[in-house]
Amino acid sequence: MRIMVSSLTYPLPNGVTVSLNMAVDGFIEQGHEMLIVAPDYKKGKFRPEHYSVSSSSIIRSIGILLGKEERTFGIKALSEIRKIAKEFKPDAYWLHTLTWDSNSFEKHMLSSKKPKVLFYHTLVEEYGRLYAGKIGAYIMRERSRKVCNNVDAVMTPSKAMKDKLLSYGVKKPIEIIPTGIEPCLNPFKKKELREKFKIDENSKVLLYVGRVSKEKNLNVLLDMINNLKMKATLLIVGPGDIKETEKEVQKRGIKNQVVFTGALPKKETVRIYGASDAFVFSSKSETQGLVIGEAMYAGIPVIALDSPIQKEVYPEQVAFVVKNESNFAEKVEQAFKNKNETKKKVDKAKIFVEENFSKKTMISRQTNLFKKLIK
Repeated sequence: MRIMVSSLTYPLPNGVTVSLNMAVDGFIEQGHEMLIVAPDYKKGKFRPEHYSVSSSSIIRSIGILLGKEERTFGIKALSEIRKIAKEFKPDAYWLHTLTWDSNSFEKHMLSSKKPKVLFYHTLVEEYGRLYAGKIGAYIMRERSRKVCNNVDAVMTPSKAMKDKLLSYGVKKPIEIIPTGIEPCLNPFKKKELREKFKIDENSKVLLYVGRVSKEKNLNVLLDMINNLKMKATLLIVGPGDIKETEKEVQKRGIKNQVVFTGALPKKETVRIYGASDAFVFSSKSETQGLVIGEAMYAGIPVIALDSPIQKEVYPEQVAFVVKNESNFAEKVEQAFKNKNETKKKVDKAKIFVEENFSKKTMISRQTNLFKKLIK
């Protein structure tokens, strides 16, 4: 098979990029040909299958002002994408990004007679609500319904997301295919991690991995670290609105308890999990919570806020679930105090990830879907 893929945020460090790269690797290992189209981020060719096309100078300028990297396709992109498609001759198209308006790849894909698949990674309704209230949420619900019903099949990483799409009125087939998770075989040593990020050796390291942005609900974690009675450092790994979040840190007077690493390569990020003492997560807008699974696989306790994917991705037998935001610090202290309970959860969590989120299962289900559509 020859599959033409696109993500507006490729190759930025995020869950979509991780999922896309893993899929492309898996398809190629099985002998299929893949091509990735994305806006030009001036980062060069990320991998042989990666093709950059014109990005919007207007969106780029606004992004710089807002401290954001995300871009969209420029005016010339549609003709460039058509030329690439003419040469590549894809058997199917695979879109990994849905935003408030259609992009050039989406337009080309929908005009094609070839099979079309959308991987619905993100709960965009909540993003719309955060940035534009009820109107924003409505726009994104309608966009989701329209695009999903214009493709041949939709992939989602969780049942919670499938149920959400069905409630929007999506009629096309929806496949639940979580992104696969692979174990890290060479984690940092605890001492090595503390020296690397200048963390007190007597301080517990509470790790957060993901975008630093409004929709991730990070103020809950800042309040948590401020309310803890034990000595702990919140290690925040990921790109995003760091300056804005640093202001919140200073406002709370917890500058010495929070460390920002900024964006790190994926290979380095996964090494951090095993050297941390616990993983903390406060987002309610996740569709899979890939980083939660990575933390479980690394063998550290997970303390996460209740969310739509909780029962499916981090049930209470494998994680400490925070029902009320104000009780987050209390739940963290419970995880360190009740060592027997924590060990049982950690042991069960590792098995849970192996059984439900393997890369092998992911690739098998994705390739089977495309084979069925192309046939």
